[in-house]
Formats: sequence, structure tokens, C-alpha cells
Amino acid sequence: MINPEFSLPVEVPLRFLRTAPWWLLIASVLFAGHATEVLASRYHPATLAIVHLMMLGFAGNIMLGALLQISAVLAGARAQRPVLAGWLVWGALQAGTALLAAGLWLAQPWLLQAAGAVLGVMLLVFTGWLFTRLWRSPAVDASTAGLRWSVAGLGLTVACGILLLLVLTRGVALPLPDVLRLHVLFGSMGWVFPLLASVALTVVPMFLVTPPWPQRLARLLVPLNALMLLLLAVWPVLLPLLVLPVLLFVLQLLRSLKASKRGADPARWLWAWGGVNLLLVCALAPWLDALPRLNPVLLGGQFLCGALLPIYTAMLGKIVPFLLWLDYRASVPVGRKLRHMGQLFPERWLRGLGGLALAVGLTWPLALASIWPVLVLLLAYGVALLVVIHRACRNARAAITG
Repeated sequence: MINPEFSLPVEVPLRFLRTAPWWLLIASVLFAGHATEVLASRYHPATLAIVHLMMLGFAGNIMLGALLQISAVLAGARAQRPVLAGWLVWGALQAGTALLAAGLWLAQPWLLQAAGAVLGVMLLVFTGWLFTRLWRSPAVDASTAGLRWSVAGLGLTVACGILLLLVLTRGVALPLPDVLRLHVLFGSMGWVFPLLASVALTVVPMFLVTPPWPQRLARLLVPLNALMLLLLAVWPVLLPLLVLPVLLFVLQLLRSLKASKRGADPARWLWAWGGVNLLLVCALAPWLDALPRLNPVLLGGQFLCGALLPIYTAMLGKIVPFLLWLDYRASVPVGRKLRHMGQLFPERWLRGLGGLALAVGLTWPLALASIWPVLVLLLAYGVALLVVIHRACRNARAAITG
């Protein structure tokens, strides 16, 4: 259940959400200058740098901003000084992302070590604190339980990332392929997927007016995914089974979206498109070595552009106006007529962003033939997202003062 009284000061999550598009634009510009090298190898320094700009800079800002707010309103998990804590986490994330991308791009060990220190300390302290708060929370809903698993997955992702940096920069005797596999596995399916599932359990019924998810599925989905991850960490041969929790999630998501009472809402088809692409990527990923024609960079890009981008767009199109509206409602004197969320963030804006996100996902598979269509669309999407969030914040300020 949403508890608006525990909501963070609006500037805390918004700072993360407003920063995310800048990293997308930086990654797109770098990609434009090195597309041939990036598409040729998933291990090229440019590829590794751009992937982390997207996953830490763009996706990481969106996920941490959403995680902070959702943990507060669902489970009451918030710092005693949320503004200061928000600044510390935000600053360390931006600095660490820049250092890591530069270290990977330039192959400079000291930059990688600095990035590991900044990101490792910040993210491990953050995940430890938030996991403890979520564990002690009296909330017993499935979303809060899923958030606990997601935060644990983030901690494991960071730990594996630090081990990778130690192998690369200090020569620590660990099997690099195995640590890399676990880093990717925990990052995508231990951190990202449980967070998306936990958000969907609350956001989809709330904003798209759908029936609640079946209780048994809602409670078992994320733990089932965690069990699969544990088995895969020990027996990598079981990787094809990882599609099972994703299949359950997507089937129920599509069933819920079909029953939505907001049939014209663009968030509805964005969630559906993203979910189908997520299922496709998870179904194909185990067969990368068996299918030589399956380009790993294209498949990873489809995870970002085809699955995450539309889902993040749908989330931002609801979370941003809801945050602004909560702040506006608390600031308006009693007795004044309240504006609705659509006056702060019109639905046509989400429709435009959604159209660009859909176009990016459709043109990405053609990147080997020509990279320019998807690059132009990514740049257009990044600029449009910046403008839309800025205008929504301006509308909220005008509503408060006027």
C-alpha cells in the first residue's frame, strides 16, 4: 500500500531522474564515433565503457531514484536526513560512473581502481542500509519483499564488479570468465528484473487500473527468480531455465494490461512491448554460443533498447507526475482547487516519448546495416526526455505559485 506521508522530498528522486537522460546522450554520442568497434566485439574497451554509461548512468539513475521513492512510500524506508543522503548517493553514482567509463575506455588501472573505491563504498553501504531497513519494515506486501531481493541483487552485482576490477588491475587470481558471468547475471536478473517486477506489482494496477496480481504469483515470482539465480551460479548449464520466472511475469503482465480500464494509456503498450522484448532476450541469451549468427552486442542492445527503454519510459511517465503532484498537493493552501496530474504532465508527452522508445527498439536490430537511424532516435529520445521532465517541473512550480 502506498503511504504518501512517507514520501521523500521531491528533489531527492527527481535529481536522479533528471540526470539519467544526460548519460544516455553521452553514451549515444560516443557510440556514434565508435559504432564499428562496439558492434564488432562485446569486450572492446569502447563497448564496455558505453554499456556501463547506459547501465550505471542512464538505467542506474532511474532505478535508484525509483527505488528510493518506492522504498519510502511502500515500506517507510527513508534516511533521517533524506536530502543529504540523496546528495551523497547521487554524487557518488555520477563520479563513479564517469571514472569507470573513462577507465574502461582508456584502459587505465588507476581510474578503474578509483571507480571501484567510489562505487564500491557508496553502493555497498547504500545496499546494506536499505536492505536492513526493508528487512525490518513491518510491510508484508509482495512489492516490499521483491524490493529486498532486488537490493540484495544490487549488492551481489557490485561485489562481483569489484572482484572484476581486482582481477583486471591487481592480478587477483580469480577465473575472469566466471566472475564476469556472475556480474552480468546478477546485474540483469538479480537487480534489474526483481526491481521491475516489484514496481509492476504496484504501479501497473495503481496507474493503469488493472486487477491486482494473483497473490500466490506475486509472492513467489521474485523468490523463484532468486532460486534460479542460485542454481545458475553453481550450475551454468541450467541457464535456459532462467526464462521461466520471466515468462510467468510477462504472461501475467499481458493478462493484467488486457484487463486495464485505461485502454488508451500509452504506458499500457510500453509495458507490453518492453515485457515481450525482455522475454525474447532471456529466451535467446542461453544460446549465444550455439548460434554463431546471434550477435551478443545486438542482443545486449535489445535488452537495453527493446526491453528496458520502453518500461523505463512508462515508469517515468507515471512516477514523475505523481512525485510532482504529491509535492504540489502538500504545498497548496487548504481550500484552493487542486489540479490533476495530467495538467502537470500531459498524456501526449508520454505518447511522444513512447513512440520514440518504440522506434529505437525497432531500429536497433538493423544497426549492423546502418547505425544512424537508431542513433538519431536515441539522441531525439534523450533530448525529448530532458525537455519533458523540465517542463513538468516548471508546470508544478507554476501550479504551486499560481
